[in-house]
Amino acid sequence: MVSRVEKYKKKRRIRKSVLIVAALFLVLTFGTGLNKALADLDVQTLLTNWFNEKQNESVKDIEGAVASETDRLMRGLGEDLEKEMTKAQQDLVNFTKTQKESRIAALQSYAQDLKSSLKIDNSEQEAAILANIDTIVAQAKAQMDGQASELKLLPVPVIPPGEASSPIQTTPAPSNEGKENLPQPTPPVVTPEKDGTGEAAISEKTEQPKAEVKAIEAELVIVDVYSITDWFAMPSVQNVTVEEVKIPNGVFSINSTFSDILMNPKAADAMRSILRGIEKHPHFAEIQYKTIDEMSRICPSLFNETILYMLNKSLVQIQI
Repeated sequence: MVSRVEKYKKKRRIRKSVLIVAALFLVLTFGTGLNKALADLDVQTLLTNWFNEKQNESVKDIEGAVASETDRLMRGLGEDLEKEMTKAQQDLVNFTKTQKESRIAALQSYAQDLKSSLKIDNSEQEAAILANIDTIVAQAKAQMDGQASELKLLPVPVIPPGEASSPIQTTPAPSNEGKENLPQPTPPVVTPEKDGTGEAAISEKTEQPKAEVKAIEAELVIVDVYSITDWFAMPSVQNVTVEEVKIPNGVFSINSTFSDILMNPKAADAMRSILRGIEKHPHFAEIQYKTIDEMSRICPSLFNETILYMLNKSLVQIQI
């Protein structure tokens, strides 16, 4: 018969065996799940790292391609811009040259028309003077022969003031061949006067066309522009600091003539705002084809450094 101690030992061994089997089962089960979890974790990390690496490569690739294309396009744009600027500058130079030539041609044509129309015919006056000289000579001969006669002279036509102020182009005087070689002074006007005995006395009074002579003398006066110091009313130059002004091509400046500036309304207004009243000066016609820079040497007291700076600063902003 089995004792209680043996039964107890037998049951204890059975329990140990069951516990060992359960522990092994648990260990195997837990180990398999852990391996699966670790495997899943490794795959996910690997995929994440791969995607990150590819993403960085793609970004670097795209950035490099964009930078390379940007550099290429910028170089192309720079070259195209330089070509366009050169072409525009050449076009502007050609346009300026063409405009100047056309303006000069028009001005020369206008001057030629004026020259062809400015002509004074003084043949009538010359004929009257010659007739009067012949009458005087005949009268003198008659007096020498003791045959006094009344002296009658022809009036000399007066040249209208409008013609006298124009440039004079004299016509050849009529030939006086066969007549006596006498000087041709201003003809004296002889008027008969009665004395107390009733006999006629001849008195000579010389009349000169004073107005016409003055008009001709005024036309022949040469104006000394170097002596004129009131070309314009000096503007306020206080608080004006003279600085260097860069003059690009195709703009007005002090190297432009007054006539060129006045042909452009904006440039003319800019000049008038500084050189106030210069167009109304009685001798402006003498300097209208001169440059402002030339006037700085003709009249440096007015066209000084400050005035030249103010003019340049205003004019360089206006395209020709």
